[in-house]
Amino acid sequence: MSDLESLTPRERFVLRLVCDGFTNREIGEEMFIAETTARGYVKSILQKLHVRNRAAAAAEGIRRHWVA
Repeated sequence: MSDLESLTPRERFVLRLVCDGFTNREIGEEMFIAETTARGYVKSILQKLHVRNRAAAAAEGIRRHWVA
């Protein structure tokens, strides 16, 4: 299973928002979820992609052409 396949559809959407520079608060507002829930999604993405921060996750998403 590739890293992208290990991400849930919601995590993939969050990754796109992270790549667009959204904060956890903005992700929460966009998805109608709590900021803490958004933070949980970001944390899960970082773990699954084996990266340390959201900038590295965004870079991986762009590098692997997962997001435009």
